[in-house]
Amino acid sequence: AGINLEYYFSCVDNRRYGAGTKLPHNLVSLLGVMEGSLSDLRTGLPKQMIEIHEPVRLLVVVEASTDTAAALCARQPALRELICNGWIQLACVDPDTRRIAHFTGDGFAPFSPPDDPLPEVQRSADWYAGRSGFVPPALIRAASTRPREVAHHAV
Repeated sequence: AGINLEYYFSCVDNRRYGAGTKLPHNLVSLLGVMEGSLSDLRTGLPKQMIEIHEPVRLLVVVEASTDTAAALCARQPALRELICNGWIQLACVDPDTRRIAHFTGDGFAPFSPPDDPLPEVQRSADWYAGRSGFVPPALIRAASTRPREVAHHAV
């Protein structure tokens, strides 16, 4: 979760949690950077590294029953803290039923995919070309590989 959270916080508030622009940076003991020689130590990521990243929390998908995942979280305090406090998101794919459940803070809930299908394109460049900022998800699939029907809740 470490690098994901560095990107997240550096994107959310780069001035406070990030490292600002790279231009005036001086390395300090491999711990961080300073702006010039008199600034505070900056331990986040520079603005040039995060410009193309959308600030999202890490989604961890595991193939396990929700009972198994809950038991694991109960035994591992560090993992429980990350999941229960919302630092990372957890989804389980049941190995027998292939159903997906996600952790909500109060336990696991069945995942319900949106009714709207994703837009489909043949190449990724067809989706992002000419756009700036973050682009919504799309299904990238060549015309010859399109299935007739897509089953929901399958991985």
